Amino acid sequence: MQFFICTVDKMNEWIGKAVSFLLIPLVLITAFEVVMRYIVKRPTIWSWDLNIQIFAAIVMLGGGYTLLQKGHVVIDVLVINMKPRKRAILDLITSSFFFLGITVLILGGWDLAWMSIKARETMPTIWAPPYYTMKILVPVGALLVFFQGISEFLKNLIIVISKKEEKE
Repeated sequence: MQFFICTVDKMNEWIGKAVSFLLIPLVLITAFEVVMRYIVKRPTIWSWDLNIQIFAAIVMLGGGYTLLQKGHVVIDVLVINMKPRKRAILDLITSSFFFLGITVLILGGWDLAWMSIKARETMPTIWAPPYYTMKILVPVGALLVFFQGISEFLKNLIIVISKKEEKE
């Protein structure tokens, strides 16, 4: 169990940090487009499409890392003062909703990506880059979040079954 937790945590840590470097080309391409559009008066036909694809990669591949870092939006008014064991029990109970939703996202995302691959779908723009590259990111990113969700589930399970008394 610990091996799985460490492997998934390290994988999402590495992927999240690697994907964060995509912010550099995202900013540079945006700056280039601004210069071309407003100073040179010759806007590009590819920069917006490429920015969309890069941003999709950042968002989809960074989801597992965000879950690892507890960076997703939560409403913690009810649980902020809970002891770790009680919070872990609540998280174990509510994790069924998470796993249901993420499974739908993986399966639905895969269906959409597969249809896009078969059709060789392109973005509806002048440059028309492939759309399926972005659509593949949906099930891949959701799978990373799914694995991180299992890791978080197991961490909570360890807290719940641990014999150590928690300190206040």
